[in-house]
Amino acid sequence: MWILRKWRRRRILAHNPVSAQSWAEVRRRLPITDGLNAPDEQCLQERAVLFLHEKHLTELDGVKLCDVDRLTLATLAQLPILHLGELGWYRGFHEIILYPDDFISPQSARDASGVVHQWSGEHSGEAWLQGPVILACSGIRSSGAWNAYNLVIHEMAHKIDMLNGA
Repeated sequence: MWILRKWRRRRILAHNPVSAQSWAEVRRRLPITDGLNAPDEQCLQERAVLFLHEKHLTELDGVKLCDVDRLTLATLAQLPILHLGELGWYRGFHEIILYPDDFISPQSARDASGVVHQWSGEHSGEAWLQGPVILACSGIRSSGAWNAYNLVIHEMAHKIDMLNGA
């Protein structure tokens, strides 16, 4: 089984090469990746390509991503698990839905008395248990700096947290 997995990985990477120019642009957009050593950088790039192969990016009206945008998103998604090994940290979902900007999302919560409160909230991202990750492209574009909010990393951390089902 391991040999088949290794062969599949090599095949995906061979069929989806990343140009030096594209990778340099991703690194320019993401100062948070400054200081990575060469092996970590290579691992991050490969995992970003594999992530894009495994996850479907659904672009809603008003969203048009170029290849560098897609690679930037995938690179941010891989940062939280860069040193965690390849153990399927992002299993349980297959889609990322992309809005052009923040979106309105219906919310509900039950208080201590059992009363359910409902409201609509404006969000830049959501991660659903056994469902997709939803991201606002405006939030993705403002991610990647050391002092930024880093929307993609935040939502992917939720997906990791949801692995235990809670």
